[in-house]
Amino acid sequence: MSYKENHYKDELCEEFAKILNSTPSIINGVCTATRSRTNIHPVVLGRRAESFMFVPQAFSFEDLDDEGRALCLGETVILQEEINPFISRLRENEIIVTALHNHWLFDEPRLMYIHFESIDEPLSFARKVRDALGVLTTRDVGALQFFGRTRVNPQAEELCDEFSRILGGMHTFENGACTVMKSRTNIKPRVLGRPGRSFLLIPQMFVFESLSQDGRALCSGETVILQEELNPFISRLREHDIIVTAFHNHWLFDDPRLMYIHFEKIENPIHFARDVRYALQVLTNKEVRTSCQETFY
Repeated sequence: MSYKENHYKDELCEEFAKILNSTPSIINGVCTATRSRTNIHPVVLGRRAESFMFVPQAFSFEDLDDEGRALCLGETVILQEEINPFISRLRENEIIVTALHNHWLFDEPRLMYIHFESIDEPLSFARKVRDALGVLTTRDVGALQFFGRTRVNPQAEELCDEFSRILGGMHTFENGACTVMKSRTNIKPRVLGRPGRSFLLIPQMFVFESLSQDGRALCSGETVILQEELNPFISRLREHDIIVTAFHNHWLFDDPRLMYIHFEKIENPIHFARDVRYALQVLTNKEVRTSCQETFY
């Protein structure tokens, strides 16, 4: 891609994110726009859970075709009473709803997550999604009134460096939450007949937050996973009493079939990281791609 094309994509990404009131970034060469629903204040396993892992909104688009269209993906945390109004808006805009489900257990309020996709011009997709997001409440929901503002354990940031080193990937530390993110770039999927590299397709993310004085925190993780890897991975998690909270699809018309698994535990973050690294060893490092060339849309 030429400098001119890169510059155009950067500008398009910034405009895409601006429409969605999100932060733009280029991940795996894909425009990704992210934000958190900071008005939702969940508690999971009795701990505050306000990291991006629990209250995410994420949107992406990939390479443009000759008509200026791209594979566009989106997901958001959503409250139960918001689900059907949101779905109706997406469908009015002919966006494909691909999955609706929980990601976590023992959460309050009950958090659901919805995923959606389209082949569209990125700015058109962004405007349609913004329209749908307009049905979501902006009032504070959850346990803020009981817990007050975040108190950060001073040991947490130091632990974050070691947590990241064990699991690999890029890490951030914000408001007491340590987040490690990377992609399973050996998986080369196609969605709606288009090749996909978006972090939304091939994520691995691990977080600890709400670190208490006893050295334990709310630890959580998710990874994209192939069907044949799922049960060996679950067995390894359960060997260390990590709670498996959900496994399911996020997308439709994907090849190979992509599954996603979510898990959590109140644990010392370093112990959790080592146990998860042990489980991740059952996942293949070989390149996995599809032979499907059919274009659906």
